Amino acid sequence: MEHKTIYELIAEYSNGTLSPAAQEQLRHLIDNDKEARKLFRDIREAEKLLKTIQAQEKLSPQEAWENFSETLTHTRRKNRRLHRIIGTAIAASVALILLFIFPDTRSTYAPEQQVAQTQIEPGSVKAVLSYANGETVNLTSSASSRIVAPDGSTIVNDSLEGLQYNKDNRETGQTAPLHMITVPPGGEYRFTLSDGTRVWINSSSEIQFPSQFSGNTREIYMKGEIYLEVTPDKSRPFIVHSGNDRIRVLGTKFNITAYPEEQKTITTLVSGSVEFEHNNSKIRLSPGEQSIMDHTTDKLEKQKVDVSIYTSWISGAFEYENMPLSYIARQLSRWYDVQFTFEAAEFREHPFTGIVKRNQTLEEVLTIIGKTTNIKFEISGRNIIIKKAEDAANISRLNN
Repeated sequence: MEHKTIYELIAEYSNGTLSPAAQEQLRHLIDNDKEARKLFRDIREAEKLLKTIQAQEKLSPQEAWENFSETLTHTRRKNRRLHRIIGTAIAASVALILLFIFPDTRSTYAPEQQVAQTQIEPGSVKAVLSYANGETVNLTSSASSRIVAPDGSTIVNDSLEGLQYNKDNRETGQTAPLHMITVPPGGEYRFTLSDGTRVWINSSSEIQFPSQFSGNTREIYMKGEIYLEVTPDKSRPFIVHSGNDRIRVLGTKFNITAYPEEQKTITTLVSGSVEFEHNNSKIRLSPGEQSIMDHTTDKLEKQKVDVSIYTSWISGAFEYENMPLSYIARQLSRWYDVQFTFEAAEFREHPFTGIVKRNQTLEEVLTIIGKTTNIKFEISGRNIIIKKAEDAANISRLNN
């Protein structure tokens, strides 16, 4: 495996291009090297501050970078908060790595590229942990490396992988209480259950699960969209509940989309085997297959699909193949926390094929879509109006 520097790893992490092997390398450094851990936190904080400067002062990325660079050079002047966060000793390192994270700031922006208004930024890691007694923990701002829940269970708060529920071998004779993780619009989160199963949670979603699995099954409850890598255990099947739908597995990788507004539960299998069940209907899936439960017609079907289209979100991208704009709009509205309005009904079925990165601003994503669909997007606050354009890739802003 290629050995990368901490600077390369952090830059790739921020850009969403970190490979699984490099991710493990970064986590090892953060967990075992105090200087690497400090650098990681400082740079992530500096990255947030740079974006805040751009948004609050309504600057172009180039102007925000110039202001930020000057602040780094003179950390002892007015900005004590920044000096406290970063410190002069690593200011040069922060500036260097942010050049890799924000490459467009290396050259001056042309006037037509500047956007005077605040751009709509992509979602980020956001989640809230709730206990059965009503207590909550904001996982977005929590800096604690270890959390003790009211039921006595201990949870490791990993810097990269989120919560890690450790297996508790104590025999209590009682069923463990349910915990819930809620991800708001414009958020995402991932964590690990006590059996080692890894969970990715998409925007506007929630999942309920026991702090420790007991009995002959492992059962969780979800709304929205999640991706699971289930730890095999032949003696205890893994069961996912979504309303009246059940997905039963032993050990596998699969994606479930079950947003109430979609009126469909879509299960896409990457590997292994799952059985989807709704009332008296059952379908067993093989890798590369997808089940679709239409709750408006009460019809259950399955089909062959390209699984990457339905799982690309966990790798930092949205992948589309002849996908109607109505579906894309709903997906983008959850990630960017915006609303889409179609000027004419026929635009809803307008297809788009392409790949966009989840760390791009909404304006950048809409530009990519507009180039191939002859659709114009008008932005008014957090509402986007979709209409036909004479020239493709048009994006305009309405005066509020």
